Amino acid sequence: MEIEIISRECVKPSSPTPHDLRTYKISLIDQFGGPGLVSDLFFYPPSQATSISTAMRSQLLKQSLSSTLTLYYPIAGRFIDTLSIDCNDEGLCYTVARANCDLHDYLKQPDLSKLAKFLPDEIICSETTPGGYVFMIQETVFACGGFAIGIVVPHHVFDITSTIVFLKTWATMARGEVPMPPDFSSSCLFPQNTKFPQDPITSIIVGQIFGRDGNYVFRRFLFEGSIVSNLKSKATSDGVHNPTRVEVVLALLFRCIVSALKVKHGAQKSVLMSTAVNLRSRVVPPLPKTSVGCLNLPIPVAIGDETDMCCFIGQIRECLSTINGEFLKSLQAAQGPQQLLEFAKETGESYSKALSDGAEFIVFNSWCNAGMYSVDFGWGKPIWFPSLPLPLRGSVIALVDARMSNGIEAWVSLEEGIMSVVERDAEILSLASIDPSPLQIHSLKSNL
Repeated sequence: MEIEIISRECVKPSSPTPHDLRTYKISLIDQFGGPGLVSDLFFYPPSQATSISTAMRSQLLKQSLSSTLTLYYPIAGRFIDTLSIDCNDEGLCYTVARANCDLHDYLKQPDLSKLAKFLPDEIICSETTPGGYVFMIQETVFACGGFAIGIVVPHHVFDITSTIVFLKTWATMARGEVPMPPDFSSSCLFPQNTKFPQDPITSIIVGQIFGRDGNYVFRRFLFEGSIVSNLKSKATSDGVHNPTRVEVVLALLFRCIVSALKVKHGAQKSVLMSTAVNLRSRVVPPLPKTSVGCLNLPIPVAIGDETDMCCFIGQIRECLSTINGEFLKSLQAAQGPQQLLEFAKETGESYSKALSDGAEFIVFNSWCNAGMYSVDFGWGKPIWFPSLPLPLRGSVIALVDARMSNGIEAWVSLEEGIMSVVERDAEILSLASIDPSPLQIHSLKSNL
């Protein structure tokens, strides 16, 4: 597969940004996110419902994007520094590319090493720079008429929730409908503090994702909706109150990983999981889902020797409960920066101690229920959302919705010796498909 860049331009807002909104300052919580650029990618099948040409479709995408930028004005600007954006309406970078194959041929068994080619400048993970673009988008057209949308976003300005809401807004504009406007109030609720030191936790997490020694391999585990429902029923019978899809799939994966660690090391090995907590629903009163920002905080979860589903889920819930309305209210007060600094110090010490004690460090994120498969520009919903940048050099679990049947697709990176045990685990083999073609997850062959 070859991808050729056809054009590159700056798409600007369709109307100018008011002068009083010229400078956008990220919130105190956003300062905790780390000034990195991260990527997301969506694949769309060719549409049989319309005869629109690829050139007309591209033009409509850019026109609707221009209208969307009047609402999301900061992403059409340039970084002043890591804490602020000059909303100067210079526009975001929009690249159009062409793939010399059909989407069906690529998705039969996708070469994940080629995913970066669908992203602007092949950026997977990078640093923001003063004067640099805030947002970059690449539209890649396949020979069959299908297309991919790849975006590069600043993680400390847009978390996955903000990114999906932005994409839904753009898609709504493309369909000629009226979207919900974004909410920028978090920077007022949690005012930034220029004296707040650089977050030490982000560097630890990034190092554990991309910088570990050893040979790390990657697998995708697909759990169909009926399997997930059965896991939830079993958890309920074991005493778990209202188990979620994410909880039961994560518990199963962790049980297999901990067992594999014991096989490799000959003894039980302690595990520390780092996960991010979305703050929107935990603030009192809750923030709108359209709130812009990196509104999450990392927390450590120490996994004990007991990994049955009830105990595991209980451990996670107990740790998550510390990020509550009372704690978040304290961050809005005058002592907010000091409170956040103490939280960062305690969390960083937990991470550092676990690493010095030789614990296995696993980074976990869930993007389930974020709505990525409802981003419809008018020609159908995406058929696949690859959730992880590659290559990785660390132990990572990311859960995303499968497109059909309420299932979950788990993207997992583990050290080769650990993965070889996990992927042969009898329970995993009985419940999950390993590295399935995206075409096997749903019936879209008629469109491809």
